[in-house]
Amino acid sequence: MSFERCYSITLCLFTGLWILFPHFTSLLLALFGITVVYGIIKKELVFTFHVLPALLVLLYILYLVYVIPTKHLPIALDFLEYKLSLLAFPFLFSFEPKFRVNWKYVFYSFLIAVSLLVIYDLAQASIHYSKTGILNSFYSSALSPTHHPTYLTAFLSLAIMISLRFAKSEISLTLKLVFWGLIALFVLMHGPLSSLSGLLFLVLFFSVAFIYSLIKKRKWSILLITAVTSAAIVFSVLKVKPSLSKNIENVIALVNEYADSPKRFVQTRPFPMQGNEARLVLWTVAFDIFKEHPMGVGLGNLEEMMHQRLVELGLNKQADLNYNPHNQYLQIAGELGIIGLLLFLGILLYGVIWAISSKNWLLTLVMLSLMFNCFFESMLQRQSGIVFYCFWICILTSVLSETKTKFVLKE
Repeated sequence: MSFERCYSITLCLFTGLWILFPHFTSLLLALFGITVVYGIIKKELVFTFHVLPALLVLLYILYLVYVIPTKHLPIALDFLEYKLSLLAFPFLFSFEPKFRVNWKYVFYSFLIAVSLLVIYDLAQASIHYSKTGILNSFYSSALSPTHHPTYLTAFLSLAIMISLRFAKSEISLTLKLVFWGLIALFVLMHGPLSSLSGLLFLVLFFSVAFIYSLIKKRKWSILLITAVTSAAIVFSVLKVKPSLSKNIENVIALVNEYADSPKRFVQTRPFPMQGNEARLVLWTVAFDIFKEHPMGVGLGNLEEMMHQRLVELGLNKQADLNYNPHNQYLQIAGELGIIGLLLFLGILLYGVIWAISSKNWLLTLVMLSLMFNCFFESMLQRQSGIVFYCFWICILTSVLSETKTKFVLKE
């Protein structure tokens, strides 16, 4: 077997299988890593420096430094292991093949994996519903047991973008229909997953992209029709799915109550808290810790300090849940201080600007998805998040950059 074929197979295997079998991520990564090392030895791969992956490595080095002040070394070392993606993917994709990677196979692997994951989620939910009669089997985490709903919506957003670009470029009518069918499936899955951040990002990103395209082409009549149709669809969805409407109303009410008096809001929350209530409480506590420790508390210390602070506020049961801040910006600010926060913001801003300036639209979506979802989840604290984002940031910066794939969506 030629090295080119071996490289493509191991890359495609990792791209798809880690999504379906996250427990085998390390094994799949090791398999691809062995292939890369062999390619380096045989001089089939050439080192190429890219700024964005290098910044991810710098973030990992900062995490290493902040192990020093930890009071919980085993926890800190576990966190370092979880974040090895910040080191592994920049290294693996800094060595680019002399041959052109068949990008279609990579994207197909991802689309097939996401499709199979969606089918599995729907099947297991259907089986559970048939046994219990509980309609919530099709809701949120019960529908998505493999990956947290917000992380799955991030997968789906990228899958929608890739499917859209294939649908636009394919000549075969059959394949066009297949890709449009996948787009419909992936969009509809956002509803029962009930991730507000995932749904908001989907609507905002694709709406802004579509509106920009129409304005650029001066298609004012289509823009007006689209605006009216979109409003009607949103109204219909809110009517059909009252839980989503209530979720939005609840968020607005909670924000207003929080704005009146953050301290009273935190101290008067009953247990168990709703998801949005818990987030506001956790954000407040994490931000207070950051204000007291602007240089960071060290890796592995933040959750314990949040636990102590919640106990001091009389929220003992909430403290026992040992939640993280559910906000990656506050997570990094608390652990790595202002230096880590500025570095992370720099990575995001540089990534977005570079992606847009180089017309790398897939990378633009990935960077904006990370930037947006980090407001609502600690996206880099779970393997589902850190593997997904580091993998796609690095591969779209190097091996599958727009200049190499020519995978450009025509306006």
